[in-house]
Amino acid sequence: MRIAVTYNQRRDEDPYRRGFTPVGTVRAVVDSVRHLGHRAVLREVGAPLDETARWLRQVGPDLVLNLAEGRGHPWRQSVVPSLCADLGLPYTGSDPAALYRALDKNLTKTIAARCGLPTPDWLFFSDADEVFRADSDAFPLPAVVKPNFESSSLGITADSYVTRPEQARVQAVRLLAQHPYGVLVERYVPGRDITVPYLEAVKDGALTPAEHVLLSGTEPGSMFDFARKAAPGEHIRLDVPAKVDDGIGDRARTMTVTAVHALGLRDLARADFRLASDGALYLLEVNSLPTLTPGGVMHKAAALAGLDPVHGVLDAVLTSAHARHDDGRLMPSRP
Repeated sequence: MRIAVTYNQRRDEDPYRRGFTPVGTVRAVVDSVRHLGHRAVLREVGAPLDETARWLRQVGPDLVLNLAEGRGHPWRQSVVPSLCADLGLPYTGSDPAALYRALDKNLTKTIAARCGLPTPDWLFFSDADEVFRADSDAFPLPAVVKPNFESSSLGITADSYVTRPEQARVQAVRLLAQHPYGVLVERYVPGRDITVPYLEAVKDGALTPAEHVLLSGTEPGSMFDFARKAAPGEHIRLDVPAKVDDGIGDRARTMTVTAVHALGLRDLARADFRLASDGALYLLEVNSLPTLTPGGVMHKAAALAGLDPVHGVLDAVLTSAHARHDDGRLMPSRP
């Protein structure tokens, strides 16, 4: 197949580009595409959309391998899939509506709660007036205040952990000035950070749970904030598999599959949880475009499932996306 790889490349320390794809990951993806016997053509999609559309028409790919994160608005991840759908081109990953649902933390938590999945109590605010009108007793304290639509911990700092309503109000209003599409005040759950990668092509979908272990800062409210994620080697250790008993691992995988299906996600995803000291698991969010960094959590977990440790993830993504085609069109998402 001729596969068009669409991506946004990370080039600088602009915080809004933190979720973009590093050049090393782009190269690794291209190597895997070629190793699997396909032809790869590349397109960075930072240019005006009409230019990308023109390029796609000229290339006429059999499949678009979409890695593009986008920037600046809540529907940013949906841009390339929407364009592909308009052009009648099959693409990897979830459809535009599912990508939007997963990026919206408030909506994700609402859907999760309706499915019976535990998620920390929260309040959602879309403007400062709502913050000031909220009853002080309604705040689920202690809490983490974070932007509703950002990724890579953007907007989460040491000030995000709050223990009083006045702190929560100040931080929420401050964040709304920078992130006008809403903020969450979410109950802080002390515990461990568990993550479960998902590949649709793998039996049962959910892979081995992993754990991000915080190496620096163990005081109450410590978390993977934006600063720590900027230098993960100094602050975070990745354990694959997570050191949890089989019951917790099975529960995390089951919850991941439930969340992925409820959101309508396809091909790949990653669910993030907080594991409390009493063994309770709380879903925090679901990432619909998880990083494919070589040697990262997706590749390590896939290797434990018997996939090739280098090329297996891409093989799985391409396999499930291709199986969804019907005369060159993508089949609809799950209801």
